[in-house]
Amino acid sequence: MYPDKRNSLKIFARLIAPSLAKGRWAVPDVTSALKRRIPTQFHSEARLIAEDLVALLQAMTSPNAGAISKALCACDAFVRLHSECLRLGVWPDPDLNSGKMLPLFPFAVLDLPNIPTLAALADWLVIDGARLAYMADVTNRHNEHPDAPVHHYLYGLRPKPAGGYRVIEAPKSGLKALQRQILRGILDKVPVHPDAFGFVRGKSCAQAANRHCGAQTVVSFDLRDFFPRIGAARVFGLFRRLGYPDAVARTLSGLCTSTTPQRVRARLPHLQGQSMRTPHLPQGAPSSPALANLIAFTLDRRLAGLARALDARYSRYADDLTFSGDAGIAPVLTRAVPQILQEEGFVLNPRKTRVRNATQRQVVTGIVVNQHLNVPRAQYDLIKAKIHALRHADVSRRLDHVHCLSLEGQIDWVCRLNPPRGQKLWQLYQSAMTCG
Repeated sequence: MYPDKRNSLKIFARLIAPSLAKGRWAVPDVTSALKRRIPTQFHSEARLIAEDLVALLQAMTSPNAGAISKALCACDAFVRLHSECLRLGVWPDPDLNSGKMLPLFPFAVLDLPNIPTLAALADWLVIDGARLAYMADVTNRHNEHPDAPVHHYLYGLRPKPAGGYRVIEAPKSGLKALQRQILRGILDKVPVHPDAFGFVRGKSCAQAANRHCGAQTVVSFDLRDFFPRIGAARVFGLFRRLGYPDAVARTLSGLCTSTTPQRVRARLPHLQGQSMRTPHLPQGAPSSPALANLIAFTLDRRLAGLARALDARYSRYADDLTFSGDAGIAPVLTRAVPQILQEEGFVLNPRKTRVRNATQRQVVTGIVVNQHLNVPRAQYDLIKAKIHALRHADVSRRLDHVHCLSLEGQIDWVCRLNPPRGQKLWQLYQSAMTCG
């Protein structure tokens, strides 16, 4: 007999729920898991419970044990099963099955590391279990500690021209090494949407801009607080879809997300500080750009579909969204894009929405695209002024290795976008370096 009749249904559900969270979330798999736990004489009830459960909790991957436990208590077939087990004094059989990788179909072909348990995750990261729990900090004990040395991140605030701050959350060396391992070993193996260009190996902002050259109209949108708006729940969901069991996905999510501590939030505008109270992608972590691109896959797919319907072109470079096409695309985009962003959990920065026709300067990722790729005139003039200043500076300035390398990099960038202009700058630079 169960120890407390009033709570026995909840206790019974909590005993069984963890087993159902390990497999695929489909009726045959849930039925099989139930049959491993409930007494043989009640196996005929297993499929009825599974059907009710999957209908109640509609999900791509198995929900967590807590959600399953609550749903079980709402299943009539499970309530009947509990009554019979309670009458007979029967406990669920032990579940001897360990966790296993169960990727959704699109990810099943990827060569992802097989990490079915927390012990396997610790081995893969080459740390012990206690250290893994400390670094993941899934309960957020360390980042809310009042002493900064306890935190896993270093923080910096950079003022934005339009107000507010860009919060840089840079992981300390130990956590950064783990995030790089996750990036190289897992995230880099998952393809991003073909229209995503930012932080993608082999792609650049120049390639993103190039697809919009010579268009009648260029429409640009900007996402507000791109990284902080992506919460831990979405990161957890991505790792679950890749096939990692609940506990492993939760720990991976903890390693890749952070809550900004109160001492930092207190320096931010109220709304910005509020958005960073919960675990989110930290801007400054090596894993954040790849995670953001993968989580934005559905957004990219919807916006690319919208562009095709308008016979337009689309690209996304981090938080910059750009469309180009004929003059008729602008009214449709300015109505549809904000709605899609809201539905996909992103926030538009309306002050940065731009519509530019061919008679105006069209800029994509800082590159002019009216006829061909080009640098903005102000940027070209600034580089030219730096070279001119170098000609009139003393010899020590021309021997400043860091300054010269920076200037050479800027000239190289102009060469990539506009070779004739870049060549002219090189000639001026070489002349300045040899004068006097």
